[in-house]
Amino acid sequence: MANLESTTLSALLNDKQVHIMFQGGADSVIRTHSDVWGFIREYAEKNQSVPPVNIVKQNFPDFDYVVDTGSTKHHLEELKAQCLKDNLKIALRNAANDVQADKSNEALDYLITETANLKRMTSNVRDVDATDIDSALAHYEHVKEMQELGIHGIFTGLEGFDNYLPAGITPGQLGVLLAYPAIGKSWMSLYLAVQAWKMGKSPLVVSLEMTEEEVRNRVYTIMGEGRWSHRKLSAGEVEPDQFKDWAEKTFEDKPQFNIISNDGIGEVTPSILRGKIDQYGPSIVFVDYLNLMSSNVRTDNEVVKMKNLSRELKLLAISEQIPVVAISSATPDDVTDMNSVPTLGQTSWSRQIAYDADWLLALGRAANSDVIEFCFRKNRNGFLGEFLVQADFDSGRFLYRDFEDVQM
Repeated sequence: MANLESTTLSALLNDKQVHIMFQGGADSVIRTHSDVWGFIREYAEKNQSVPPVNIVKQNFPDFDYVVDTGSTKHHLEELKAQCLKDNLKIALRNAANDVQADKSNEALDYLITETANLKRMTSNVRDVDATDIDSALAHYEHVKEMQELGIHGIFTGLEGFDNYLPAGITPGQLGVLLAYPAIGKSWMSLYLAVQAWKMGKSPLVVSLEMTEEEVRNRVYTIMGEGRWSHRKLSAGEVEPDQFKDWAEKTFEDKPQFNIISNDGIGEVTPSILRGKIDQYGPSIVFVDYLNLMSSNVRTDNEVVKMKNLSRELKLLAISEQIPVVAISSATPDDVTDMNSVPTLGQTSWSRQIAYDADWLLALGRAANSDVIEFCFRKNRNGFLGEFLVQADFDSGRFLYRDFEDVQM
């Protein structure tokens, strides 16, 4: 490792490509020569250039400078690969010790956290040259092909939603459903999950307030499009042969639809969620709901937790290139008004989720009404606007409605 570090730093002194080190996360992989790298970095930041070799040798006589090297990028990649290998060995050894000590749950949590850290450590910052027209045209052609094949954006079948997100819910997006309690945001997230599943996508639903069985009942209700009563499914009032016949036809040649929960006791963090993504390989993830998750960095401060959690979920969506849709509770300005559509600033505990989200869809519903009002409060990939959905929760039907057709 020491030889690799000295070779990498020597390559930097030779080709002076210091931006490669900054973008490649050199701080996290240079350990034995951190003092030398720190000096080079500080010099470059102050003087806008890499220091001459003789100045580095004057300050660090023991530094083993290598004259003939490859590029900085090449040696940094070698160093990151070796660092990953060494740290992975350590992580596996420590986890094995926990397993031998009958601490399997602790071993699993440790491995999930460590592998997530290692993935961040060895990832690169991506960039693009806006003047490279050939690259842009190739990207547009690729997106067009994926859209035609139905493997790029995820559409809902709701005219209002799909009109405001023309490309659908795309990889790397962080979407947020914001509403007060008992409006229908959990139902809506499951509706979106079912629509994705019908398109051949594999959803992963993380439920932190309902059991897997309760979520499954809602999913079956929505899939049935009026065939099943949610109330009856919850009561176990199902004719087995009829249900089995429906299931065999409905699930034929369809992808998995995975539902997980924390069993009411364990914490679910973005690191654990990353492990579940690696395990199931979903096309889209739904988190119900954000306020019940824990951040990777433990804290008793709810505001700090929500800030950390928002950033961690956004980075998760980008690094895994998978859309993440999270439910967030809203804090009312007036506790007597719990029916209106909340504003962007009413995300509970922290507004960070509103800043990090690619789109934020707020929901409101009048008392005793079956019509849900939706409003895009933020949309980086489309337009801001409103639409209505008539919801029958017991039959699992969600129908788009025009404003002129509904009396609010």
